[in-house]
Amino acid sequence: MNQFHTLASLINKRLLYITVISAFLASLLSAAYTLVEFNHAIKPELLKKANAIGQLIHDDVELAIDAGVPFRQVRGMDTYLNDILNQYPELTFIALTNQGDIIHHAGLIADFDPTSPPLSRQSATDYLASSLLERLSVMLVELPQMVSLLFSQESPPSDLFQLPIHLTDDERAFVVVALNASYVQSQLTDIFFDIAIVLIAVLLVCFEVVMVVVMFYVSGPLEESESILKRQVKGDFSVNENVTRQGVIGRFSQRLNQDSKDLQSRFKSLFAQLISSPSRSKDASEVDLKAQVESLSNRFQLQRRFGSDQGSIVDARIPLFVFSFAEELSKSFMPLFVNELYHPSFGIDRDVMLGLPISVFMLVIAISTPFAARWVDRWGQKKLFLIGLAPAIVGYLGCAFASTSLEVVIARGVTALGYAVITISCQSYIAAVVTSQNRAKGMAVFVGVLMTATMCGTALGAIIADRIGYQPVFLLSALLAVFAGVLAWRMFLSQPKKTVASVHGEHKSNVFLLLKNVRFMAIVLLCAIPAKIVLTGFLYFLVPLYLVSLDASQSEVGRIMMVYSLVIIPLSPLASGIADRTQKTNQLIVLGTLLSGAILISLYGEASLYKVLLAVALMGVAHAILKAPLIACALEAAEHSPEVGRTEVLGFLRTAERIGSVVGPLLVAALIAKYSFGLAMSVVGVGIFICGLLICVILNQVKTLTPEEGTL
Repeated sequence: MNQFHTLASLINKRLLYITVISAFLASLLSAAYTLVEFNHAIKPELLKKANAIGQLIHDDVELAIDAGVPFRQVRGMDTYLNDILNQYPELTFIALTNQGDIIHHAGLIADFDPTSPPLSRQSATDYLASSLLERLSVMLVELPQMVSLLFSQESPPSDLFQLPIHLTDDERAFVVVALNASYVQSQLTDIFFDIAIVLIAVLLVCFEVVMVVVMFYVSGPLEESESILKRQVKGDFSVNENVTRQGVIGRFSQRLNQDSKDLQSRFKSLFAQLISSPSRSKDASEVDLKAQVESLSNRFQLQRRFGSDQGSIVDARIPLFVFSFAEELSKSFMPLFVNELYHPSFGIDRDVMLGLPISVFMLVIAISTPFAARWVDRWGQKKLFLIGLAPAIVGYLGCAFASTSLEVVIARGVTALGYAVITISCQSYIAAVVTSQNRAKGMAVFVGVLMTATMCGTALGAIIADRIGYQPVFLLSALLAVFAGVLAWRMFLSQPKKTVASVHGEHKSNVFLLLKNVRFMAIVLLCAIPAKIVLTGFLYFLVPLYLVSLDASQSEVGRIMMVYSLVIIPLSPLASGIADRTQKTNQLIVLGTLLSGAILISLYGEASLYKVLLAVALMGVAHAILKAPLIACALEAAEHSPEVGRTEVLGFLRTAERIGSVVGPLLVAALIAKYSFGLAMSVVGVGIFICGLLICVILNQVKTLTPEEGTL
């Protein structure tokens, strides 16, 4: 029977590899084609713009000449040309020439070469009019050149566009507009990185979808088939009332289960005939026959039926991913969006208002999470997921149609209520369908889905906002939330199997005893809360503002913020493995805290986009080291307080982390109201570094209890 397990594993891997590789190759080909198309299509558009600008200058100059002003004596022309040049970054030089001499100009005169031929759009037009096969052949030839252009440090020469001005029969004058070829290069670079981000997101989404489809149609049915065959080989013909019917393998499982049903029906019919047969005498033989039949029934399980709505982790995976993806779309630009709508009100400073939506969002989650946990028991996971969609969608629509920053704050608070309810319902659903043997794996799936959605949503949300604006992104989030609700309605079971009764029902532990636990409180106050302050204050709040102050585009903001999740996803499992093998959880959380503080301190000094990028990447490393052992270390420290249950310990820890999430944006906002970005983060970094030193001292000095002295 191990062949079934091997077969399922083989099918899973092959389907996953084939799908991901196919998606990667298709996306790569699409990316290359898009780059070449963009490179050829942008030239005609730039020509149109240059022609329009040149025509505008031409008409104004001819108007002055018609009024009797000599061409060489038009006053204020240099200022006029400078104003036009500053409006259009795609232009590098504007000049008025006469007989080859420059009369008036704006921009770098070195960029002008009067002997350069004017730009022609014929090559681009011919390319766009060619067949698809010809364009693909051009793509293969030009792609290596374009890749070298993307990463070239040299500025390509400017292209010239000339428009004649009629003076006299003997004089020739021109309006010369120089198109900045570096602008085309920068646009190609932006498109290249946007496509790369989309490629990564597509692969991650593809992985999630393939995982669900394979588990739904292949792995699950194969495991059921294996389970049925194992029972039947052992002579167990019990019937499972809830066999999956998805796909060919599911129908095979149903057929196997139906054989057991048919056998049980025949046995029941035969047993009824033997008992009701009038030819038999009512004596001891009847008792013997019943005993033999009962023995036969027990031996082969011919009257046993079992099965309840077991559910699977797969049921919650895709709905949770879609909803989390919808929520993360706005993460990269929330402070920028609030800044755009800010008007002084209620005496709230601008910098404080920029961090208020994130803090209110986290505060509402912290307050509503305990209530959401109780609502799960009352209404069930499926119904609660659908109920949570209402405030989430209302909040997205509120942001989409908001006209003031205060309306955004209120809308984010409403969305937070839905987010808390939905995430708790998904977490509870996963906890309900897993067993004690794979509970850790189930929770790892929950965290992994959230991290994947964070990475994809943050980057793609920035790209979308850069193209269509901030508020339409919230409409997209609302649509995705509706789609997540449809998926949950179809995939969630109405009532999965019950979990073990909560410890709250058996006895009431005093959570306040944890306040006396020096080691546990040190971990919470000096590690868990500072980590969340860094996450929300630095990554979610300061990084977008800092990057925009460095003239980064919205797409660049999203790409840089994405690096944090991109680093954590592969490194977090490695850190977990190291923590399990070495049991050095104390040293790891100290290292992660000290590293976080040092990274923030390094931001002091000269501002640089690459410095912020490096800080975000290193912060991902620090938090990957920190996240894995933090819970294990907190649970170990809680053994000092054996009266407090494990569930209560985790609840206390999670609530404390939410406090850090609320404090982070407000603290950073208060600092940047007085100091520069780099200095503000250095102040926070010094505080985090001191926390790391303190927790190192405390963990080394406080002795731990042995399992015999105090266990949970």
